[in-house]
Amino acid sequence: MLVPQPSVVFFDLFETLVTEIGLGLSIRETPASRLGIDEAIYRRTRRSYHHKGMTREVDYREILARACRAAGLELTDNIRSLIEEISADRVRNKAVPFGGIDGSVLDMLRQLRARGIRLGLISNCSVEEVTAWQTSPLAAMFDDVVFSYQVGHIKPEPAIYRLACRRLGISPANAIFVGDGGSDELRGAVNVGMRAYAARWYVDKWPEKLRKSADSAATGFAGLNSPAALLSVLGQR
Repeated sequence: MLVPQPSVVFFDLFETLVTEIGLGLSIRETPASRLGIDEAIYRRTRRSYHHKGMTREVDYREILARACRAAGLELTDNIRSLIEEISADRVRNKAVPFGGIDGSVLDMLRQLRARGIRLGLISNCSVEEVTAWQTSPLAAMFDDVVFSYQVGHIKPEPAIYRLACRRLGISPANAIFVGDGGSDELRGAVNVGMRAYAARWYVDKWPEKLRKSADSAATGFAGLNSPAALLSVLGQR
C-alpha cells in the first residue's frame, strides 16, 4: 500500500545503513585476554559504562583502564601502551562497515533525495563507533545526523526523536523512521507520532540465532526486505 510522501525519512545506522555482521573481522583475542584480566570483570565494567558511553563522549581507553584497576592490575607503561593499541584496534574495526556500504542502500538514498525527501539519522552509538562517518559516502547524503553520545539521549527515548524532528523543522507526523528494530527503536518512533518500518535487508541474512531478537523487535511493523522496497512503499512521484 502506498503511503503519503514524508518530508523526512529518518534512518537507524547499524544494521540498517551499514552492517557489522558477517564481515569476518580478525579479532585474535578479546581486550580482557590481551590485558591479562578476567573476562567477567571486563564485561562488568563495559556494562557499567554502557549508558554513559551512549549518552556522552567517553574515551574507550578510560573503560579499559577502569577494568584493569577493577582487576587489581597496575597501570604500568606497558599496560598503558597496550590500552592504546586495543583502543586503536577497536576504532579500526568499527570503521570497516563504512568502507563497504551496500550499493543498493546508497542508490535508495540518492533516489529519496532526488524526490525532494530530506534524510536524517538517529543512531545510538559511542564516539569510537562512528569515527569513520565523516569520510564515508553516507555523510554527504544526510541533512542532519543525531548521534546519541552527542545529544545525551538514546532510542527509544521520545526526546531523541523529537530533537531530530526539531532540528529539521518538521512534525513527527511528517516523518518516517526506518531501522532494524534494535533498542525498541521502531516502537519509540511510533510513540512520538512517526510511521515506522523494519529494515530487513541485512537482518534476513543473519544467522538464525541472531535473527530471533530482531524478529521480535520488528513484530507488528511492516518489513522492508530490500532498500528498493522503501521506494515502492512511497510510490513513484
